[in-house]
Amino acid sequence: MGEGGVKRHRDKLLFLMSAGAVGIVLLVIGGYQLVEFTDSVAFCGQLCHNVMDPEYTVYQESPHSRVPCAECHVGSGAGYLVKSKLSGIPMIVSTITGNFEKPIPAPVKNLRPARETCEQCHRPERFTGDVVRVHTTYMTDEANTAKTDTRVMRVGGGEQSVAKDIHWHISAEVYYLPLDDKRQDIAWVGVKQADGTVVEYISQSEASEVTPEMIDKNERLMDCMDCHNRATHVFQSPEDLIDQALAQGKIDSSLPYIKKKGVEALDPVNATIDEANAKIATIETYYRDNYPDVYSGKKAAIDEAMVQLKEVARLTTFGSMNVDWTTYADNESHRTSPGCFRCHGNLVATSGPTEGQVIDAGCESCHFFQLPQ
Repeated sequence: MGEGGVKRHRDKLLFLMSAGAVGIVLLVIGGYQLVEFTDSVAFCGQLCHNVMDPEYTVYQESPHSRVPCAECHVGSGAGYLVKSKLSGIPMIVSTITGNFEKPIPAPVKNLRPARETCEQCHRPERFTGDVVRVHTTYMTDEANTAKTDTRVMRVGGGEQSVAKDIHWHISAEVYYLPLDDKRQDIAWVGVKQADGTVVEYISQSEASEVTPEMIDKNERLMDCMDCHNRATHVFQSPEDLIDQALAQGKIDSSLPYIKKKGVEALDPVNATIDEANAKIATIETYYRDNYPDVYSGKKAAIDEAMVQLKEVARLTTFGSMNVDWTTYADNESHRTSPGCFRCHGNLVATSGPTEGQVIDAGCESCHFFQLPQ
């Protein structure tokens, strides 16, 4: 082979090596962008629109609406990134084939522990003191009479050795055994003491179902999500949302029976948004026929009330996924689900200084109804 032939082969080799290097760089960049896209809010909430529409809709109105989905569902670190991508493959297939449950089951079984996600921003051991909550509701009478109650939430918290009140549950090592997939039926609780011993509490009616083997296999360390299980995907009732709109002045509370008419239009849940909006549209006719003076004098307020009620409909109507405000239990309180009373008032201590006693279920355990002196 002459010198010219060697040069041609060398040039071809250099070209192939350069092209290969460029290809690898483009593949890496493309792969990174793909991974970044699959972690985006747009991918989670909009690409899977029909599936995750209820969760995405209420997420946008939640206190965490500026926190990307992956911050909570994946967190930091390569390990969980890879794990999330592998566990997500069946979900993508289900979405493409339309073979998924309606509604989407909760809780998420492979959700990362809250100590590695939520507590990177929220630190219970740094919480102290109480929180004052003012709650305003409106009656369904003609005047939409307001009722305001004020209570002090005993949030507490602090380091493990001195923790107290509600956030004691996170500072302490509390394990529990749920008997159902939704973690609503709790049959056993174990609280690890400073000396390593465990004080146990058990449901008297379900004691026969609890075995040491079952506890070892299925016990769960309690974390933030066991109470704040709807911290972001909060499905509120039309009544609660209308109360909020009235309290914020978005709906004029001087409009006669506006609370009553709004709730009637949206509860029980409508099959579709169009059906909900059609019922809301009748409110204009109601005022025109029954309150002509109000209709002529406050037409702008009526129109704005209807706009706000349509927004309430958007946040409560998800017929295609069989989701409404009663679908998922909210364990942060005990208004619409057992919440605190999954354990309190139900489980009995089997050892320790409180042996034989039921876990306290008194109101004072969590809140005062007047400011303490």
